[in-house]
Amino acid sequence: MKKRILFIDEDQERNGSTVSMEYLVRGFHARGYEVVVLSWKIAPRFTAGLAPWATILDARRFMVPSITMCVHFICSTPPWSLQGIISIGKDLMKFVVGFILVRRAVRTHRPDLVYLNEYSVVQASVAAFACGVPAVVHIRSQMLRGALGVRRRLMARLVLRFNEAVFAITRFEAEQLHPRASERAKISVVGEFVPPSPPGVSDAALLRESFGLPVGKTVVVMLGGIKDIKGTIDFLQAAGEVVRTRPDIVFVIAGGDFRDGSPAHRAYYDQCMQEVESLRRGGSIFMLGEVPNPLELIAASDIIVSPSTHTHFSRPVVEAWRLGKPVIAASTEHMRDLITHESDGLLVDPCNPHALARAIVRLLEDHQLCLRMAEKGMEKAEAEFDAEKNLRVIVDRCDAHVRRRA
Repeated sequence: MKKRILFIDEDQERNGSTVSMEYLVRGFHARGYEVVVLSWKIAPRFTAGLAPWATILDARRFMVPSITMCVHFICSTPPWSLQGIISIGKDLMKFVVGFILVRRAVRTHRPDLVYLNEYSVVQASVAAFACGVPAVVHIRSQMLRGALGVRRRLMARLVLRFNEAVFAITRFEAEQLHPRASERAKISVVGEFVPPSPPGVSDAALLRESFGLPVGKTVVVMLGGIKDIKGTIDFLQAAGEVVRTRPDIVFVIAGGDFRDGSPAHRAYYDQCMQEVESLRRGGSIFMLGEVPNPLELIAASDIIVSPSTHTHFSRPVVEAWRLGKPVIAASTEHMRDLITHESDGLLVDPCNPHALARAIVRLLEDHQLCLRMAEKGMEKAEAEFDAEKNLRVIVDRCDAHVRRRA
């Protein structure tokens, strides 16, 4: 009888965690699993990387927009404020509704394993436990610390209690769980999945034409869209500073935005768009929105920038390394651990567009430094983020849990 795995997809659009899940889905499918994904994604462009290898259950038919709880590090509303109380109330509802929906999916599809694509849908592992099915969870980001840390501790307890295995993408995500001695064996730090250069990415000129980018100019790219945690305004302000003396440079932003979010997010979007309009007058900015294959855009670029304002793992950095591109990143805790300054990348102070502009100009003027950093980055990507190797670690461990249950 064919083995079956049920993925719980917490995202409503395609981002870095979805890209990783696509690798996992293909990996389990190749191992002989029947793959089912419970997802709230709407547009086909968000599910195109999953559909060939999985049956996608449309969770929207249950009339809930999402079961993802607001326990992410960017959810900083004080719990004693009115908005904080409302947020906690919504999370409690999402927990209950998520438990019911996942339990129904488990009973209907009878998976041998439930795979949570992030800790923020931990109620799925509780539902799997209630049905006697093992669950595992991938932890890709920091949990909400909060003023008292109650929600973080509760989340960590639920993750460790109701999951057979925990896969953390860096040691920071693993350490936040504070496991007991008996729970440490559950946790594995497994790097993200970055494939070798795919076919067709060697022709940068052709790729630039496909994106509508100029062939004869240097291209500096930021992936992440217009989001405050991604540092978009710093990238745009640095771009404005650079193009005043280097009109031969164009800047590119790919990804979505938060224009329909909270008032603070809308204000941030408006501020960014003011900078964009100024750069557009000189033909120095390209806003590409969501791109189907970010690797192709990275291959078409000359420099990749990750100016995040909050510490988290930046997938574009390791993807740029794999494709031999120099990188500049904000010196957050994650990036200081990942990047060796002046060896495989440049680190600049977060929220400092002037420092970012200086780093960009430095790479523009020092071709040998670009080549050295690109070479070192490729070595690190191959050693720590090889897609096949890291995928095999996860699939092997999950397969072992399924065999023990059988």
